[in-house]
Amino acid sequence: MAPRFCTWALPLLAWACCLRLASAKKKKSFTVPLQEYVSLIAVPVPLPSSAPATAHRVRRPLHVTEYYGKIAIGKPPQLFDVVFDTGSGNIVLPTVKCTEEVCSRHRRYRSQTSSTSVQLAYEDDTVLAAGQTDRDTTSITYGTGKLTGEYIRDGICFGYGVSKSQVCTKADFLGVTQESKFPFIELPFDGIFGLGLAGLSTGPNFNFVNRLSSNTSDIEPVFAVFLRHMEADEDSEITFGTWRKERIAQGTKITWLPIPRDEAEDKGYWLVTMRDVFVAGKPLNLCNDEVENSRCQVAMDTGSALSMASPYQISVLMDAIGLQNDCNNYDKLPTLTFLLDATAGGSFELQLKPEDYLERSDEGCAPSFQPLQLPPNLGRMWVLGQSLLRKYYSIYDARQWRVGLALAHHTSARRAPPVPAPAPAVKREPEKCEDDDAHMQEKPFSLPGCTSFTQMGYCKRFAPLAHHYCRLSCGLCKPPAKGTRKRKAPEVVVQKGSGMSVDREQRIKLSRRDLGEMF
Repeated sequence: MAPRFCTWALPLLAWACCLRLASAKKKKSFTVPLQEYVSLIAVPVPLPSSAPATAHRVRRPLHVTEYYGKIAIGKPPQLFDVVFDTGSGNIVLPTVKCTEEVCSRHRRYRSQTSSTSVQLAYEDDTVLAAGQTDRDTTSITYGTGKLTGEYIRDGICFGYGVSKSQVCTKADFLGVTQESKFPFIELPFDGIFGLGLAGLSTGPNFNFVNRLSSNTSDIEPVFAVFLRHMEADEDSEITFGTWRKERIAQGTKITWLPIPRDEAEDKGYWLVTMRDVFVAGKPLNLCNDEVENSRCQVAMDTGSALSMASPYQISVLMDAIGLQNDCNNYDKLPTLTFLLDATAGGSFELQLKPEDYLERSDEGCAPSFQPLQLPPNLGRMWVLGQSLLRKYYSIYDARQWRVGLALAHHTSARRAPPVPAPAPAVKREPEKCEDDDAHMQEKPFSLPGCTSFTQMGYCKRFAPLAHHYCRLSCGLCKPPAKGTRKRKAPEVVVQKGSGMSVDREQRIKLSRRDLGEMF
């Protein structure tokens, strides 16, 4: 007898088939806890638009924070600490080919020990053939630092060492073979995990968000960022594949903001559009031009401690805020409102109070808004950084091309400043008063020696480099006179701030040019 199907069984078979397909395509999600690296910088208080060209720029101390978490690369896994940054487009890790001190102080990737490692010749995913020496490299500038890397593909796993289960995917990344000493040697994390869009990446295959969007990924192309209130007893985190409702303040909902996809992918930033900025309810007309429905673009940047816009826009904003140099009008300062476009023609009012956009200290108030001269191709763009992202839980959805914002739920419990264990006495060698021409002149930095550096007037223009390489030539120290007794090196001091511990305070004066290069 020929086989036959009963009609009553067809719906049951179809249901079973759909159930099997849904189960096979079920996406995974996971959360990576983030650690914090806090440093102290001195930022200029932006001058009002009416200030004369000779006006003195007052500087105030501002705490900046880097948030980093663990990933595992290869098989067997090699652990790395990386900064998750929506303002970068590449995954960057040091390799054993980088033999300089700046690399050896961090974990370095070893491709020869990973059975899943693939060396790539070109950015189009062409595999490096056996014996082939011709391969492309990419150089990237981060602030005043620079690095060069080769192309590698390997498996990346999340949750290793912090969870019983891991979620893994494959990605192309830059394996660093050379990098400048400053600022990388001072950082506690090993690399950078770029979560920006394709325009910021070496190539489409190097963009992690693109990888998540592919049909071969087990992770939905969505991630969410929660940054703790700096005094709260809670931890920062990044969640991949979904978002966590418990991180949203009770009684509030997610507002979705549309992303202009083509432009966002071209520029590489998670862009939303803004109608205007309001100070105490009064519009500043910063996004108006003669075009109907004109808008400013806003980049959401988890890797930036500062929020930035053009010098003109920041001067107008600071004029409207009316911050006095001694900050004695702090209690009377206004609320800022950024009116953003929401989906379905709606709008969203993103509000910042003085405690959100200023940091108070005994020296005065430091604004988190700073001027930045952007390249012409970026247009009239604002960058909103961590001062915003601490107040609002942010969700980045590359499947539906939108950004979600909701007031973050922060615990009312306050974290007591950590009390470090007594450190054993360590003999510290005093810092030598000398120039480091060798590191300045070698690749990838390739800068002139300290004599030329000084003659060109770079000591003040590039103060961070002067402090690291040309202390003697720039007159930043004095060599000890012969026969004088060496002073005892000062002991390490732990500064305890408001709910956080700063294990080292490094004061750097930043000019407007420095801000454009470093953040």
